[in-house]
Amino acid sequence: MPDYACVDFVLRSDIPLPELIEVGTDAGRDVVPVQRGTVASAGPNWLECDGDTAVLAIPGVARFRIENGRSMTVDVDEGCSERNLRLYLLGSALGILIHQRGLFPLHANAVVMDGVAVTFTGHSGAGKSTLAAWFSAAGHTVLSDDVCVIGFDTARRPIVYPGLPRVKLWADAAKFHGHDIDGLERIHDDLDKYQLGLPARPDQGPVPLAAVIRLSRADEQPAGLRQLRGRAAVQLLMAETYRPQVVTALNLQQAHFGHCVSIAAAVAVLDWTRKWGHEVFEAEVEQLIRQLGQVKIDERTG
Repeated sequence: MPDYACVDFVLRSDIPLPELIEVGTDAGRDVVPVQRGTVASAGPNWLECDGDTAVLAIPGVARFRIENGRSMTVDVDEGCSERNLRLYLLGSALGILIHQRGLFPLHANAVVMDGVAVTFTGHSGAGKSTLAAWFSAAGHTVLSDDVCVIGFDTARRPIVYPGLPRVKLWADAAKFHGHDIDGLERIHDDLDKYQLGLPARPDQGPVPLAAVIRLSRADEQPAGLRQLRGRAAVQLLMAETYRPQVVTALNLQQAHFGHCVSIAAAVAVLDWTRKWGHEVFEAEVEQLIRQLGQVKIDERTG
């Protein structure tokens, strides 16, 4: 089975995962096997947990048994396409595994700016992936899109691990960035959303986290960049956690709260409200970059 680089481990999968970078067996990371097998239904809910084992059931797709952040067994429903399977395997199922491993997944992308990572979060449709595609085209390294995995180094400073080297764009956003959607793969059989591969290195290491920025539309509040502190910063991180229901299901509330407090104390947590529309997008991003320079986000990692 091939090994694929993912966060701080490799997935050794008998299910092809072309969204990830294939690496050699001597990558020096923990190996997490992903294999097809029988997974019995654990109950009526979409997620059932028993100790260190979680069973995720997606009707029409598969049942996933994720054990202690160390392995994943996939029982694929008849008729499920490979692309639909990968969407959930590398999404919700992988998110559960990451939670089990004691890492903090944020529903965000992560961009490297001046040697540090800046993450952009916000509700679906807030423009996270469009922003990631813009930064990639401008020459910045995009560590992840949709799910940003945060850990801590030996000094307990937050770091961001590389994730899936692709962005997911709706058709209008893909066209805005100059892509012919006929040459892109849909992320799901029934969605007009496409994935765009990003430049990536298999040996890409974690990057110090400097800022978490929540995206909002200017019609929700006045435009601009606003820094959040204390409880407001912690609440933003808790609200923007990837698959927060998993935290409760796995009984990880205490550890999760501790992660949010530690991150809020170490990095800049900001709210960016911007004008909406493709015609003002580039000007808004350039304004953000100027404002970030004034915040001096790199000093927060010292």
